[in-house]
Amino acid sequence: MQDEYKKNIFDKIADKLVYGLGSFISIFKKDWKKKNKSKMEEWRLMLYALNRSPPALIGVFLVVIFILLGIFGPRLATWRYNYFPSLYTMNFTQVILAPPGSEAHLEFADTTITYPLGADHFGRDLLSLILSGARTSFVVSIIVISLGVPIGVILGLLAGYKGGKVDELLMRITDMFLAFPALILAIALSAVLPDRIQGFIESHAFLQKFVLWLFALDVREAGNLGRLLSVILAMIIVWWPVYARITRGSTLTEKEKLYIEAARAIGLSSWTIMFKHILPNIVGPILVYITLDFGSVVLMEAGLSFLGLGATPPIADWGRIVYDGAQYFPKAWWLVFYPGLIVMFVALGWNLLGDGLRDILDPKTRRSIEFKVKKSKKEGEENA
Repeated sequence: MQDEYKKNIFDKIADKLVYGLGSFISIFKKDWKKKNKSKMEEWRLMLYALNRSPPALIGVFLVVIFILLGIFGPRLATWRYNYFPSLYTMNFTQVILAPPGSEAHLEFADTTITYPLGADHFGRDLLSLILSGARTSFVVSIIVISLGVPIGVILGLLAGYKGGKVDELLMRITDMFLAFPALILAIALSAVLPDRIQGFIESHAFLQKFVLWLFALDVREAGNLGRLLSVILAMIIVWWPVYARITRGSTLTEKEKLYIEAARAIGLSSWTIMFKHILPNIVGPILVYITLDFGSVVLMEAGLSFLGLGATPPIADWGRIVYDGAQYFPKAWWLVFYPGLIVMFVALGWNLLGDGLRDILDPKTRRSIEFKVKKSKKEGEENA
């Protein structure tokens, strides 16, 4: 099978990723790589199909850039998010709302600061703020998806597999959450939760230090964590119902198949059937939806911050930068344009990647892509 494909550079990278992953898993599970050759071959073919979708590759590129900025953004920033150049110069007009490409000399600090993308109303470098804000959006999206999705998936599995009163109870609770518009419910929760969360954080010093480290914040921002964490908790609460619905529908279909009847017949427990047999076979649509939702989380988090419910200055956040910049628009257009542009590209990248995953996880679509690859090579051999 491997020789039927004419490999490009991305295919070679895919081979190394798959075999490297297989070797890594084999460290914890002996001979896993030898016992799962067919599974690794399937992963390899899926990546080959992904490599032949230009929109998906663009999505992968944008998503990788976002992830790298989320991890290393604060370190790449020339200036810290809470560095106010206006305190180090007697000529405030040089640094406040400085246009892109301008420079200013800071007398008290005896240094020159350059603004490639301009400065905000505090004189902070916009490029540094965008790089630092990438950490906020990245961590928020990871936490919301990591906590919200499992809740929905577990409840959906229970409702679909158990049926009866369990299904009725869980789905009515889900309907209650779905009855409220997600953004409105998130706004309401974000408005009432900060004080309670702030009190909890202040009473747990280790947790406070961990959150500050996670968002790359200074200890002086400890008093602003409640508002930031309230947005995360509010988004988790509104995010799980959709996954509960998706998982329940797929479980209802899957549990009627013969292999599930066979699993019941040999006495496997319900938990084993749900998580080792049903879930692996319905994970495809869930993964696609997760990928699309990463972009949605970034957009909603930026939207809540724009409404003044998220991170508060000086914490860097893309939505908050746009909100502050809107007060000086169109004079300081760069404060709205550049953060808005980066949010658009992040959401676009996750959506393009999600569309590509939907194609390769659908057996019919992926097989047609693989057939075209093999066909093109055979035609090339005939022409030769």
